[in-house]
Parts: sequence; C-alpha cells; structure tokens
Amino acid sequence: MTQLNMTEVAKRLDGANIPLTIADARHSDMPLCYVNPAFCSTTGYATDQVIGKNCRFLQGDLENDTARLKMRRGLAQKTGLQVIFRNKRADGSIFDNLVIIEPLTDHDGELLYVVGSQFVLKDGIKTDHAATAGEGIVREIDKLLQLNERLRATSRQALARSMAASVKLWLER
Repeated sequence: MTQLNMTEVAKRLDGANIPLTIADARHSDMPLCYVNPAFCSTTGYATDQVIGKNCRFLQGDLENDTARLKMRRGLAQKTGLQVIFRNKRADGSIFDNLVIIEPLTDHDGELLYVVGSQFVLKDGIKTDHAATAGEGIVREIDKLLQLNERLRATSRQALARSMAASVKLWLER
C-alpha cells in the first residue's frame, strides 16, 4: 500500500506560505493527515485540533451545499477542482475560502490522498472573479503535471536508448 512519509511531507511543505492540507482518502471520511503552519495560522486551529477530522469542520453550520456537491463530484471523478466555501475560524469569524484540490492516486487509479490549497478571499472580492482566477491556476498546474510526465517519458526513452547502445557496443567488442 502506498503511503506518504509525513516527515518528508512536513519538511517540504511546512515552510509554504499557502495554507495546505492533505486528507487520507483511504478512510471513508477523508480525515486530515497533514496541515501546514499557514493553514493553522489562517484558521486559528492548532494541528492537533484538526488531524483526524474531515476539513468540513471549518464549515460549521454555514450553507455550503452547492460547494459540497461540486467537491463530491470532483472527488468521485478523481479530478482536480476548485470550489469556494464559506468557513469559520476557531474564533468564530467567517471567511470565504477558495479551495483548490488535487487528488493523488496510485498506479491503479486508486484514490489515496487529496491535497488542498486554501486561499482566503478578501472582503469585496467577487467570488466569480476568484473562481475564474482559481481555474487558471488549476489549468497551469495541469500543464506543469503534463509537462513533467512528458519529460519523465522522454527521460525513460533516452535512458533505454542509451542502455541499448551500451549493450550493442559491448556485443560488438
């Protein structure tokens, strides 16, 4: 079973100034298994208060039915998406939160983890404008991921050719 090394994750993501979360999709309620300090700073919750909980605790009793439905559909399709939630901080203050998620699957397509990035929308920001900007970010991330896959495939091809050439030279001696 593929499992993230949380010590390595923390080393790489703790310094990010963007609030980041990782939920464990192998469990039915997708509990958080990682949050970075920026998430804690933004929400007012300490790490030990949120690990093991589904991120929906931030919604409290706020109306988010449409956003939840969009999130469920995206997760069912195992596709990256963005959605705006109305959330509550630990102190009870309310904020609009643009959430961008990226599902992580194994080689068989099994959903393992969900990485979330949160962006607090400032008062006066139109949510449709934020949604459009977020979609642009998701598209750019998708392009980078596709480029990375192409580079990886090209590297594998080059390595295979190099190995074949080495074997051919060795056979010719």
